[in-house]
Amino acid sequence: MVKFSMLLLAFVALTISVAHASDSCKILFNKQVIFKGEVDNESSVSALKVKAFKKSDCITIVYNSETTNKGWERTFYINGPDEKNIKTITTSKQSGSLSVKASVLNEMREKRQPVFIYTISLPTDKTLAARIRVRRLFICRIEWK
Repeated sequence: MVKFSMLLLAFVALTISVAHASDSCKILFNKQVIFKGEVDNESSVSALKVKAFKKSDCITIVYNSETTNKGWERTFYINGPDEKNIKTITTSKQSGSLSVKASVLNEMREKRQPVFIYTISLPTDKTLAARIRVRRLFICRIEWK
């Protein structure tokens, strides 16, 4: 049983470390692409105008992962510069798109502080999730122009 657990843990760790190598992401502001590129590239920067957001404005994250692990969920974090969480979004799919109202960024826009977007992937099985090491992947930084 111990050998099986160690083998399973090694397999999961290998899957996670290789998984982000081919992941890509696209971020849209009202259907306009503001970022498109590979995940975990610390130099990924996008820019938005400082103008006030309309109620209908939204930010869409389209995430593409070549791994389709069943029983795993993907979580996106939208953080401020001091690692303060602005918004957390969890989805049961490894790839796909999700949208959030742009108004969640109002505080950062008014202060002209950058916004950071990250993602992680975790198994839904709590015992398996407790045994693996999770690494947060950087998607991009949004700055104000």
